Amino acid sequence: LDIILLAIGGTCTALQGIVNGLLSRKTAPGFPPWLSFAVGSTLLFIFLMVDTRGGKSINWKNAFKTAPWWAWLGGLPGAAFVVVITLMMPIRGPAIVYSIYICSKMVTSLIVDSFGFFGAKQRPATIPRLVGFAIMVAGVLMVSL
Repeated sequence: LDIILLAIGGTCTALQGIVNGLLSRKTAPGFPPWLSFAVGSTLLFIFLMVDTRGGKSINWKNAFKTAPWWAWLGGLPGAAFVVVITLMMPIRGPAIVYSIYICSKMVTSLIVDSFGFFGAKQRPATIPRLVGFAIMVAGVLMVSL
């Protein structure tokens, strides 16, 4: 089930960028990212209320006390992602935009895994992982040329 959900999430982010890129050409570049977050925030608020029984299952005092300050800023990278994808989609197209996007996500993930940054479980950058990464970068270059 987790692989299916991840595939659905990947499909959704791919479609979001394509649709936002189209809408930016019909409206203005700043509108689709705003709309994405407005619609997404509404749906996520409903999910939050259902998941946490109206926020009652969260120990807010403990969360504010124990979570690092930067953990509360998780929306900033998401907003940057939506803006950049929206701006680049009409210029570069889905194949190039998403191949570079996936490659950059893998570089970041490999670094975070290798050092255990942000509380992630530390997983060393083994030779097979590095070879797989090199193959992926070669694929990105092939798609981008």
